[in-house]
Amino acid sequence: MGSKCGAITCPKEEILRRLQRETTCSSCCSALRVMIQRPVHELTLLESFVSHENDSGYVLKESLASPKALEDACAKFPLHEWLKNCQPLKRDKRCPMHTNSRHIFNSADLWEDMWAEMSSSQKTCICTVNAEELHDKLWQHCTDKHHLCKDCRNNVMWAFDKLTKKEQPPVGTEAEQEAELASLQAYFDVEKSKEGSISVHASALPTILYHYEDTLAEESESSAKGRHAPTRQAGLSEMLCVVGRLLLRKVLTSYQSSLEEEQNQQLLVRLVLSYFQAQTLERMAQQNMESLLEEDSTPAKSGASKRKLKKDRRLKRQEATDEPGVTWDEEHELTLLTQMGWNKCVGMGVSNRSTCCGGSGSSTQLISAPAVDDSPSPECASVSPSAAAQELPDAAQLLHLEPLEPLDPNVHQLQLTEKEWLEWEEHKGELLEERQRMRAHLKQQFEDFCERYAPPAAALPRKGLSSCLPCSNV
Repeated sequence: MGSKCGAITCPKEEILRRLQRETTCSSCCSALRVMIQRPVHELTLLESFVSHENDSGYVLKESLASPKALEDACAKFPLHEWLKNCQPLKRDKRCPMHTNSRHIFNSADLWEDMWAEMSSSQKTCICTVNAEELHDKLWQHCTDKHHLCKDCRNNVMWAFDKLTKKEQPPVGTEAEQEAELASLQAYFDVEKSKEGSISVHASALPTILYHYEDTLAEESESSAKGRHAPTRQAGLSEMLCVVGRLLLRKVLTSYQSSLEEEQNQQLLVRLVLSYFQAQTLERMAQQNMESLLEEDSTPAKSGASKRKLKKDRRLKRQEATDEPGVTWDEEHELTLLTQMGWNKCVGMGVSNRSTCCGGSGSSTQLISAPAVDDSPSPECASVSPSAAAQELPDAAQLLHLEPLEPLDPNVHQLQLTEKEWLEWEEHKGELLEERQRMRAHLKQQFEDFCERYAPPAAALPRKGLSSCLPCSNV
């Protein structure tokens, strides 16, 4: 897909538009606006899905330019589930992650866990203290906060001057000076410290923070006013309190920044992947549409696909249902009966009592048996054969059939004797049941044939044999 349609590119403006549609956190939008300006090699999570960056935006890797690969990637990094973390709560204007940055010292008791989770590069950055910032905090600690005297201030500032390589007159014996330098080197890297920055040993940071916590606890429990630093060791202790407060803030802010960085990178990757997936599906749909248009433009081949044939049959059925219905009449019914294989047969009419049992009137063309009620009416048993023969209508007239050729005069009409008539009367019940079964069978075949060949819209009630012949006709 990438070679045919070109590489898929995600514009950076589209990332910001998608984010603004999904969340109202102003800090997330600002952080992502800054993050997309950074080079790709600094965004480690995004680099695993993006090959490079050009003027248009981020370019997807060719190995991921397929719907299946992007679907698997989006399943690992779902966008909508992650957006729940970026939604402000209640009346806040920022998400919980960025809201917590304002109350960072509420988690000061957890600095040990935070320090243990940090990488070596993060620890090295935290242990590098700005010299100018430390000088301002020391001076504020000595003057504004505790109002130390001049000698106590000099003892506190001695360690700072020693770390910044400021020349000082030697004080005390050489052994005292070596002891003071050893105690200073236990917490600070004197060789790496210079005028612009002061380096703290990473292994000594927990000790400095424990000292700071103990000093705060003593201050809260003690009612004495004022602080003193009569010796350089006491001055170093006061300096460690100030350094401990700076380091604690850097630990908390660095850990919070790492959490925000992880959330922002996750958000960026999920937004980019969702855009890549949408573009891939859109390109696939475009290709499918073009292939269908090509098939429609080319002449139809003899070996059409099953899907094409099925579609054509469905269209034909739909056109058949849209056609107007055909009126049902006797001619149509007779035509269907002829297609079913019913042939014309000649019946010899009788004028005696056999009319009630199975004889028909004059010579007719019998097509099918009438679908009427099979229960014999009492009138059929009481009417005489001659009267029944006169009252019965001619089936040929009802069906509008053409008359047959005149019968051969040599053919004699069927005549039943009294004895034969009685035998027919005895078997009349069995004959009626047999006739009922035959009529039901023929009626079912006729309905199946009509449903199979008649148009769907022709739902009018049928007329013909079912409504013409009386119940006494056999």
